[in-house]
Amino acid sequence: MKPKEIDRIESAIRHIQTSTDIDPWAAEIAVEAMQKQIPQKAMKNIDVYDKNLYKLYCPTCGALVAYGNSRVGFINKVSKGYARCAACGQMIDWEEGDG
Repeated sequence: MKPKEIDRIESAIRHIQTSTDIDPWAAEIAVEAMQKQIPQKAMKNIDVYDKNLYKLYCPTCGALVAYGNSRVGFINKVSKGYARCAACGQMIDWEEGDG
């Protein structure tokens, strides 16, 4: 996602949060949905017994999004290769490594 797109989403979130004419419940849902459009790095958990094995978890809901082995350099994306967490819809940032 381009920085300009992220800036537009963040601007819309600020507008919704400061608006007085939007129902607070609706505003909360809108902000939560919009925040999931901003890609976040997955959280990495290294295996205790084998430092080359790892799992990546969604930063929003904690669901497993990928796992792999750093020796052979693969990532198996649990969410079937999509850029989003299959559980909550959070956009995952797969750029520059794995979180």
